[in-house]
Amino acid sequence: MGKILMKEYLKKLTCDLDIQMTEYQLQQFALFYDHLLKINKVMNLTAITEEKDVVIKHFIDSISIMKYFTFSDSMSVIDVGTGAGFPGIPLAIMFPQVNFTLVDSLNKRIHFLDDVIKICDLLNVETIHSRVEDLGHNEKYREKYDVCVSRAVANLSTLLEYCSPFVKVDGIFISYKSLSAEEELEKSMAAQKKLSCELEEKIIFNLQDTEYQRTYLLFRKKDKLIHKYPRQAGIPKKSPL
Repeated sequence: MGKILMKEYLKKLTCDLDIQMTEYQLQQFALFYDHLLKINKVMNLTAITEEKDVVIKHFIDSISIMKYFTFSDSMSVIDVGTGAGFPGIPLAIMFPQVNFTLVDSLNKRIHFLDDVIKICDLLNVETIHSRVEDLGHNEKYREKYDVCVSRAVANLSTLLEYCSPFVKVDGIFISYKSLSAEEELEKSMAAQKKLSCELEEKIIFNLQDTEYQRTYLLFRKKDKLIHKYPRQAGIPKKSPL
């Protein structure tokens, strides 16, 4: 497709979503894409590498939440299990006045993200190399964020335990899911109760130019979390609440 055509395609899809993007933002996405492909040759960041697929399944998938949720200036947002920077980097490009923290347990990915931040001149992003179970007990980050987002692949009960410790009371956790997540929601009721989270909205939509169905689950943090959560590293995944 090439860089110019990729930018045009991204511009078209965002216009179709009624999302406005500047030429500078389009250039940031192009730089991000180029570096993703370059590093992906030596490090496994993503199996999705075709320009069109990256635009739809990574970039558009990350920012489509803008149609349903407002990220206000000066908000603090944490992306848990960010991987190659999704959805955190695309959201940070779209919202330069919002502060983003990207967390991942693999240091190689953090080094990649630090390079992306420099290349794209993102002044509103910091990265942290940590297991989320450990970071969730760090008073500097615990219950300090207005919003937590996560596109990480884990069952919902586990994700709630990973993510809720970072969210302020009355803050929001947004889980990106690939399916309707009805069964996961049902199984997560105990976790929601123990973690003081309540489903506020479930948004199902088809990803542009595909037949893929996506779901956003928006949870409201209703109360402070008791100290024992999150449990020790590995336990939330092995024994979901």
